[in-house]
Amino acid sequence: MNVLIIEDEKHNADRLTRLLNSSFDDITVLGPLPSIAEIRRFFKEPEKIDLILADIRLSDGLSFDALKDIPGDIPVIFTTAYDEYALKAFQYNGIAYLLKPIDREELVEAVEKSRRMTTPSATKEIAEIYRLLQGNPEVYRQRFLVAEKDGYITVPVSEISYISAESGLARLYLKNKRQYHIDMTLDDIDTQLAPMQFFRATRQQIVNISSVQRISNWFNRKIKIILTEYPDAEIVVGKDKVTRLKQWLDR
Repeated sequence: MNVLIIEDEKHNADRLTRLLNSSFDDITVLGPLPSIAEIRRFFKEPEKIDLILADIRLSDGLSFDALKDIPGDIPVIFTTAYDEYALKAFQYNGIAYLLKPIDREELVEAVEKSRRMTTPSATKEIAEIYRLLQGNPEVYRQRFLVAEKDGYITVPVSEISYISAESGLARLYLKNKRQYHIDMTLDDIDTQLAPMQFFRATRQQIVNISSVQRISNWFNRKIKIILTEYPDAEIVVGKDKVTRLKQWLDR
């Protein structure tokens, strides 16, 4: 497996190389490429690349400037100190990302995830992510239309405590303890909610930050979210998402 590193800080590139070489026996590390110019030069006559590890901000601009034009469908794992729009955009499109300093377990999981992906292309989504990074505002959902008796009512997203996927349908759990089914998948709902307000805690649950009472350490380095209105809800965040959860709560 050939892994290309795009990184303009030598100590970060060296750390990624060490982590990859010590964690995998079948990986050949290429690079690092420190600039947009080097990326473009490399892909004029590219070697076979199975995976790219790319820093977002390079000394001469955003790595997207070069990556959005590379040929083929190469999965990309982005590394970043922090960028809210980028993180949400990657989540929308299934692109893995790692927060610096890079954690070995998270890196291994991201690489293994890239191997498992049945549609690994990340590069075709980069133009959209680049647009978000340039500051074009995202319009998020403000309300849901739900069935009520023999009609419909609107439910503001601010009134939602959490959303759960149950038997193929999404169920809204409101702060006033009312519940409504809606004919949408959790993946679709997640893309429409503001990332500052809502967090995809698990594959089956999205939580509203205004309903988070506290978080508690759980088994195997997991975290349990305790909601004010639904303290008995079982919302346990896997260790791969714990860092993101803490970042979200600490903004």
